[in-house]
Amino acid sequence: MLWILTIIAFVVIFSLLILVHEFGHFIVAKKCGIKVEEFGMGLPPKIWGYKPKHSDTTYTINAIPFGGFVRLYGEDTRDAKLLKVSNSYAAKPAWMKIAVVVAGVMMNFILAFVLLTIGFWFGIQPLIVDDHDLQKAIDSGVMQLQEGMIVKTDGENRIGFQTGDKVLAIDGKSEDLAGLMAALRDQQQVEFSIERNGQKMELSGVNQAQQKFFVPYDPIVLPRIVVLNTEADSKLTAAGVNSGDALVSLNGQKIFDDEDLNKMAAKNTDWKFDKQPSDLIAPFGDYDVALTKLKVVISGMTADSPASKAGLRKGDLVMEINGVLLDDLNKLPEALKKNPDQKKVAYKVVRGESEIEFYIDKNEQGLVGVLLSEIKYSPVLKAYTYTDSVYYSILKINDMKLGLVEAPVEAFKEMGRLSVLTAKMFVGVFAKLFTQFSVPEGVAGPVGIAQMTFVFVQEGILSLIRFTAILSLSLGIINILPFPGLDGGRLMLIVLPLIFGKKLNHKLEAIIHLIGFVVLMVLIFLVTFNDIARLFSS
Repeated sequence: MLWILTIIAFVVIFSLLILVHEFGHFIVAKKCGIKVEEFGMGLPPKIWGYKPKHSDTTYTINAIPFGGFVRLYGEDTRDAKLLKVSNSYAAKPAWMKIAVVVAGVMMNFILAFVLLTIGFWFGIQPLIVDDHDLQKAIDSGVMQLQEGMIVKTDGENRIGFQTGDKVLAIDGKSEDLAGLMAALRDQQQVEFSIERNGQKMELSGVNQAQQKFFVPYDPIVLPRIVVLNTEADSKLTAAGVNSGDALVSLNGQKIFDDEDLNKMAAKNTDWKFDKQPSDLIAPFGDYDVALTKLKVVISGMTADSPASKAGLRKGDLVMEINGVLLDDLNKLPEALKKNPDQKKVAYKVVRGESEIEFYIDKNEQGLVGVLLSEIKYSPVLKAYTYTDSVYYSILKINDMKLGLVEAPVEAFKEMGRLSVLTAKMFVGVFAKLFTQFSVPEGVAGPVGIAQMTFVFVQEGILSLIRFTAILSLSLGIINILPFPGLDGGRLMLIVLPLIFGKKLNHKLEAIIHLIGFVVLMVLIFLVTFNDIARLFSS
């Protein structure tokens, strides 16, 4: 039943977005006195058609139930005779052509605005599209997080996990729990250390293929500032912060990066930090001299990594990799490219007051499993810090329910953010396709959209409304980009002759549109193929 609802929802959403777009072209063309020969629901072949009396438009229902189209009289400018027919598109002035071309995009914007406004009236989750939105959602309590890997439900193995359990260690290891879970072998005996209601407990069981020990809440990895060393006159000491402490918040405001930290610290004279000891392993020595020269620290290691087995520790200051002085993190690619055929990577680190060398075996991917961070000096804090990564579980994202005035304002703001993101994404897709011949992660075609529709159908009508609004806005933004074959490409070919005072050759214009159409079809094919491959791989 759910799949049937998904198919119906997918067809309705897809058709609605395109019909609304085409209706924009249709209504403005009518207002401009342009003959609309056909307004079609779905794509040919035609099943049924109707032409009202005293109308020059035939309304059709077509066999392929996706979207629709508008056929304007005189749209094919290759016929010179149409330039003299008053109700043809070709004969109309440039401003009318621009109005007709832009109308489809405007209707998609209007639909997105209306849907988002309705959504915020009744309550929908906020649209988190960048780091600023994320921080706002966390600070306001809209996004509820808990540090660590938190159990959502027990798994098929039924070894005793309960909702809310915090996984502390797997087989005695606490670093990279997600990596440890992914690396479990079938029939492997596994020991879990967990925290339940403030009490530590042990659970154990045998890993069964295709069966989970537990289902965790959705994860998110956030940055956290760790104080590596403080100067003697640093105010951090007076604020109770010691070397090795991880800074969670300052005066109640969450800290995510060193830039925010410095701004907040500069604005406030009284510092009240929420902090906790980090899991630094390397012992502290007199770093004052080393930190003026060294700029890279080991901030973590992946589960069972060759680096951890060789003896590297979190907090080691990296001097050299493969003999290359790493006084700048940008030198890392150069260092890794040196001796690429060697099976080992040479690390020279400072730990405490000692210099130690390690020769580490590469894994199958040619890596050693080390996470590196840049060491930064803060003149405001008078301390050296680096950025660590912390695993959080997303327990809940609360709905935003706004009033009649606030809802349209928020909808307008969301449209602005999403518009910028969509435009950047589309440009990025083309850049990656032409430079790396691959489809970027997060880009979906019709198959991927159908999969997402299935998810949102389960979440309810308001989630579907938000999803439709995002798709409508994305369709509008992509269509207005100045690429041949899109509305933006048609707009460009109308505007350019006005700028340069010279009409474009009709045959050349047709060739440009054809090339753009072919490129778009290739793009859609590649994205769809990627969607199908991803579907089968999962």
